[in-house]
Amino acid sequence: MTTRRASLWRHPALTPGYAAAIAVGAVALSSVVVASAAASQSPVTGKPEQVDVTLVGAPGTSLPAGLTVQIRHGTTVLADGGIDAEGRWSENVVPGDHEVCVVSSTTPIRVAGSDPASTCTRERVSGDTPTKVTVERVRVVAERADGDDPPPSGGTVTIRHGRSEPRSDALDSNGRFMPSELPLNAVVCLDPPAGWRFADTETRDQQCQAVTNPAADVLFRLEES
Repeated sequence: MTTRRASLWRHPALTPGYAAAIAVGAVALSSVVVASAAASQSPVTGKPEQVDVTLVGAPGTSLPAGLTVQIRHGTTVLADGGIDAEGRWSENVVPGDHEVCVVSSTTPIRVAGSDPASTCTRERVSGDTPTKVTVERVRVVAERADGDDPPPSGGTVTIRHGRSEPRSDALDSNGRFMPSELPLNAVVCLDPPAGWRFADTETRDQQCQAVTNPAADVLFRLEES
């Protein structure tokens, strides 16, 4: 019987060459993807116009102090500046589809209704139409798993970040707590109030969550024990 020779293309000696070729191809492909993504972001060209942005607080809330408006195009900040006492900001900017972002130096906030939660909203910015952005506070929320009233209140919220001193406070009567800081990778812990436990558990022990989006609420679901 004649022994069938292995294909030259499958020879073990060629394996490193295949790996190198695949690696080169992967790098080339990733370069094309990055180049395509960069090309899809249109350049900013044209004559600047005075654009007007007004920030307003969501119903029942007031604007925190120290808010800054930024107009961004991709990773480029076209203009920025602090708002006045009425929440207004004006600057000369090249019109276009840009991101209007709100930066807070004091309080965690987001654009109201943003999904996913974000401090930016994409708008058609021009001198013809003023831009209005509604912002709201970021909260730690304890809600009832069954959705009934009254909400849990009085539990202790503790926020830890790096080597900073932990900060603790209580949930209000609506099961809410508005932190003064909520940086990325901070850890938010809740000790449930008396008579409550975490949903779908049999424990009242403290539970914690890491902050992965500083613009999003930190949610804990509780049920009566």
